[in-house]
Amino acid sequence: MAVYSPRYDKAAEYRRLAEESRTLARQISINDARRQLLETAKHLELLAQEEERRMQMAGSKPEPKSSV
Repeated sequence: MAVYSPRYDKAAEYRRLAEESRTLARQISINDARRQLLETAKHLELLAQEEERRMQMAGSKPEPKSSV
């Protein structure tokens, strides 16, 4: 049974948006717009990787105890 994880869904959404940006970049002829879309796709991929790293770290480290 798969466990629902919003952060992994977030990473998947970043990747989907990155692919959408790349698709638009291939279809557009204006160089500046194409460059901007490719930069956006790259940024979204980095966000996806960061989310996955956070999830891995959260899964391997215990939650800090509250001192309250």
